Amino acid sequence: MMTNRRDGGSPLLRTALIAMFAALAYLATLIHIPYPAPVGTPFIHLGNIIPILAALLLGGWQGGLAGAIGMGLFDLSFGYTSTLLKTILLKFGIGLTTGLVASFGRRHPEKSPRAALGVCSAVSFAAGLLLLGGRLLGAADFLKIPAVAYLFLILLGAVLGLASFFAPRLRFMNNERLFALLGATAGIAFNAAGEFVGGVITKLLTGAVWQAAVVASVASLPATLINGTFSIVGALLLYLPLRQALRRAHLAHLVK
Repeated sequence: MMTNRRDGGSPLLRTALIAMFAALAYLATLIHIPYPAPVGTPFIHLGNIIPILAALLLGGWQGGLAGAIGMGLFDLSFGYTSTLLKTILLKFGIGLTTGLVASFGRRHPEKSPRAALGVCSAVSFAAGLLLLGGRLLGAADFLKIPAVAYLFLILLGAVLGLASFFAPRLRFMNNERLFALLGATAGIAFNAAGEFVGGVITKLLTGAVWQAAVVASVASLPATLINGTFSIVGALLLYLPLRQALRRAHLAHLVK
């Protein structure tokens, strides 16, 4: 019986691939470094690479499901039950958001994501420079925010800006790959926004005033920003050779 290439392979094979990526998400989170923060128990890890990579290869909900299962199981295994629901929602959101953006690019090859990447670059730069400026001016609230927060925001802004600017001059930076980069960035932005909102709500529930809750939540974001920057770059570096390898193995029908 022939495989239906339009639906991306048999349901059994697609389920097996989701399970494989879920296992990879679990394993990628095992190696982690705790990061002291005012809100929650964040840590630096490589787990977010997997839902992005799975979303780019298999599709948005498949990547989100793999990330939610794998990293949710990690939370259950290591006693992070208080953050289990947040992990499931945010990791599913990473994959779904990444997949939606990348899928839009595949459906509309005539469109260019350079302008959107430029906007993301400007926003990241502006946020990093705002934090840096506040720290240099000696504002009390900004001094509580670790320097690594604005450093990685500025670094991410530089990466996105360079990709947008040099894309027309580099043959390998075609629209498909630029949309993959934009999708990964959107997925990580969703995760960072979710972590920020969750941190603010957590502090408000403990009795903190609004300003203190916001500052504490921002001060807890460096681990998220570090994870996000490495996840975007890491997923893109893995996506390209894996996609080519599947094509060479005549398994291109398994991926989006």
